Amino acid sequence: MLPKFEIKYIDVQWHDKNTVLKVVESYLPLPINYDDAQKSYTCTTTIYPKAEGIRLGQIAFRYLDDCTKVPHFEKADGTRVQLKKIKDKDSGKTWWIEAISWKSEVKQWTRTLHRTAGSVKVGLGGQSCTIHIGSSEFTAEQLNRYLSDFKSDLWELILDEQSYVTAKAKRVEEGGVDEETLKLVSNLLSHAENITKKTKSELREVQALKPRKLVKPVNRTFMELATKGFSKELTSRATTPSFNIPENRYVLFVLQRLYSILKQLVTISQSKVSRFEGMTMKLTSRLNDFSGEKSINKDLVRKHLEQIKKTYDLEYLNSQLQTKLSSKKIQSTCPVKYANKWLIKIGAASKYYPNTYFLSIRVDSRAQWFSSDGTVQQVFIKFADSSYAELFEKGLEYEVYTDMYEPSNYGSKYFYTLNQLSSVKVVGGEELSKRREKFTEERKKALELHKQDWLKALTPKELAEQEREKRSVQIQLAYFQQNRAKVERVYEQLAPKLAKFKSVIRKLEKMGVKPSTTFPNSMTFVQNPDYQAMHSGYKKIRELTNLTDEDLLLSLEKVEEIGLVNMPLLYERWCLLQIIKVLVQNYHYQPDDEWKRRLLHIVLKHKHSKPLSFNHEPLKRKVLLRYEPLLDNGRTPDFVMDVDFETKDGITKNRRLVMDAKFYSDDIININGGISGIVHNLYHKKDYSEGDKNAVFILHPTKGAISDIVSPQDWGEVSYLGELSMFDWDKTPRHLYHRYGAVCANPVLRLRYLDEIQRMIGMFLQYGIEDNALAGRPDDVESVNFCISCGSHELTKKVKTTSNSRSAWYECDTCKHFTVYNHCHSCDTRLVKNGDYWSYHSQMAMEPLNIKCPSCESLV
Repeated sequence: MLPKFEIKYIDVQWHDKNTVLKVVESYLPLPINYDDAQKSYTCTTTIYPKAEGIRLGQIAFRYLDDCTKVPHFEKADGTRVQLKKIKDKDSGKTWWIEAISWKSEVKQWTRTLHRTAGSVKVGLGGQSCTIHIGSSEFTAEQLNRYLSDFKSDLWELILDEQSYVTAKAKRVEEGGVDEETLKLVSNLLSHAENITKKTKSELREVQALKPRKLVKPVNRTFMELATKGFSKELTSRATTPSFNIPENRYVLFVLQRLYSILKQLVTISQSKVSRFEGMTMKLTSRLNDFSGEKSINKDLVRKHLEQIKKTYDLEYLNSQLQTKLSSKKIQSTCPVKYANKWLIKIGAASKYYPNTYFLSIRVDSRAQWFSSDGTVQQVFIKFADSSYAELFEKGLEYEVYTDMYEPSNYGSKYFYTLNQLSSVKVVGGEELSKRREKFTEERKKALELHKQDWLKALTPKELAEQEREKRSVQIQLAYFQQNRAKVERVYEQLAPKLAKFKSVIRKLEKMGVKPSTTFPNSMTFVQNPDYQAMHSGYKKIRELTNLTDEDLLLSLEKVEEIGLVNMPLLYERWCLLQIIKVLVQNYHYQPDDEWKRRLLHIVLKHKHSKPLSFNHEPLKRKVLLRYEPLLDNGRTPDFVMDVDFETKDGITKNRRLVMDAKFYSDDIININGGISGIVHNLYHKKDYSEGDKNAVFILHPTKGAISDIVSPQDWGEVSYLGELSMFDWDKTPRHLYHRYGAVCANPVLRLRYLDEIQRMIGMFLQYGIEDNALAGRPDDVESVNFCISCGSHELTKKVKTTSNSRSAWYECDTCKHFTVYNHCHSCDTRLVKNGDYWSYHSQMAMEPLNIKCPSCESLV
């Protein structure tokens, strides 16, 4: 049911309490959902009580039909507060806003929604909407950080083309500014200063008072003689130099554009200095964290022990068994009186018969097992419904009531056929004893760790793995330290020139020069070397900074006008830039020729556009990134990343990653059922997964979003990569591992925020596009291997020192990052070890650097 109204953020500028000067509205309305139970609409928003001094806009309502009823807030006591009607003279739209009292000193109506968390119900004609308002801890400085980061990142991506076009790039300084550009800027400044010293002018005729003997009469002269009689000075024709000529107007325009471009180059350099400082700090921190011992999370150890204990608890196992029966709807209708009781143990699956497994069977606990005992006998059980096989685990003994009777005998092979299952329960098995022993062993380890204050000494094998990772960090640290020095040099050379260019501009403006985009094709630009240099140098600067397109430059200048009217929308745009940064800067995908126009079209007009295309020829991959595309099911997520890739065998495949940016506060996350509820809603209810085909992840800025931590890695505190079961609706054995999650993307909260996005995208490009559960396949991936740490495709396959013939080891030639492709020995799922920091699989609670299988979650 569609609403007959929309809700937006608007910023209103008032002349007086009844006169509106201007209305600035956010591009997107707030998302509105229909609640079938309440027969009303709901939406969510966030307030920022600590962001004093920022005009964040206010909530406004607009009818989409011809309704004339005055909207109102409904208070808890039943009273109503009517809203105020305003008209936007530019767009012709009518809005309704909250207006409590007029404050003449600031020319604003006071309101309560911008500072009150909770819920408010709004009556809108014949419909109503409940607005859930969460409170965010962001300060004005932190919100402005998003805005400034967004603008500088956008300028950097557009201007700094040399940072990702590596194949045909000339040698440049880090920051996209080469030596030629630096020299050209210095020369242009010198020529501009020369122009202000010897500015070209034209004599313009004016009227001025002159001594009687020097007067060149005009009509006014004769009037003065007739009326004043004798006078020492009379009005005369005269001339004065004028600097507001076409040549100077064009030079001023050029200087203003150069100043704008130079300002952004300085901003980019400053941004890169900060980024390289951050990279240096985090790599130094990682380097300092390496030691011979590892801190163990005792809460995860406790959870680990509880999980093992459940594996041999008959009451728990049978309750889980009944849950499986109910959820899979495979409880048989076979009447009990026609069912036989059997005790069975299920073995491995048959390679030759579908839905058939090796079997040990007997009628009661006193009888001998009838099974494949190494003689001529082979005993199988065949499931008429393949879902039945998921109920049984190896090593456990089950009591079943079923319609099985005497087996079919084919020589030395015996086949029992299970058509219907009346009941099933676990009654014992050797595996239960093994699990008890495992619990005892793991509990003993935990007690030892408790004595050591939860610090575990690394084993020789773990130390060797750590040394490999340490070497990679050292190489990357040296790289960023070197490039930080280069960027600082660019900044130090360009920054002082900003003030000098501004001074030249002011001098020309004081001379009365007005800027003009029209180039006067006069002899001045042929004969005067200073004027000539300004024209040719401006064209050259635009070429060197990739701004030859006039529309592109104008669009970038419009970006500077973007404000904080709608923070969720700004967060979406900011996340889009971070995804692009990971692809082009970290993973070296090359965008197509039209990507800049398409990106600016998205940013400025917020309209659906053609996808941004990125190509990586060495990896034989193409990425299409879409902003708010329409899926086949009618849904519109924020971002869709389609990956087309070619396997090593030349087979073309494709996979899809769906991402949604949620600028939610803790309150709003809780209102929506926590991360579990939000992910479940997007993955299943809204079907962003399109029937489990797509991976679905949300991007959020909240520190406390992950309340139930399942991974001991640092990133596990704020992000969830689907590495282990966290939600009630996804329990082991899992088939959706690493297919959904929530990633913290917040430059204020974490220094390594871009690493969170890189880890998610790297996981999808390395693991998510693969078929990781295919039995018998090699551990190595089908697609072309790449380094998840630095993005390099230049890897060396290393000699293995293990007995696993299926595994594969690779070392990155660029950063020396080490990757091991392996498999789970319990369920055969492919596993990828990327070291301690870049691993997206969860580590084991008491065995750092050793990973858990995301499918079966093997406990030890």
